[in-house]
Amino acid sequence: MHPTELVTRQAEAIVNRLGLAGRCEISVVTVGYDSTAITGEHGHPNTPSFPAGAYSSSLTVQGGPLDDEPPLDAGVHVLVSTADESTRVHLPPDMEHVEALVLLADRLQDWAIELTHGQALPPCPGHPHPMSAAAVDDSAAWVCPARPEQVLLPVA
Repeated sequence: MHPTELVTRQAEAIVNRLGLAGRCEISVVTVGYDSTAITGEHGHPNTPSFPAGAYSSSLTVQGGPLDDEPPLDAGVHVLVSTADESTRVHLPPDMEHVEALVLLADRLQDWAIELTHGQALPPCPGHPHPMSAAAVDDSAAWVCPARPEQVLLPVA
């Protein structure tokens, strides 16, 4: 699977968990490296594969940056937008898979909470606060910030 397809699927899962399904448009742009090295295809044993969960949410159009924006840094860029708002997060190509997925979830969560004027997203069962994205046993998970050892859901 090409990294842009994987990143799009994971971003969609996060957006859905945040309760914004059907309200957002997601586009993913990879910049600055060979896509075969990213996916590990074609036998590149000395090139680590690009982290499958790496994300960036960025204010870009499908093909690249807007005319008045600087060029995009190497990595994966994910644009998540509604009719009125957009957000971006850049994750460099050397970021570990779990770290990248946690970062994407965290940034999209901040944006969703701001977009909904402070709604606790995703809601933490039985608490007034939202769940937090965290790395738990080599996986990205939504956890209760008051009890981080209590893993509630996988991030994507």
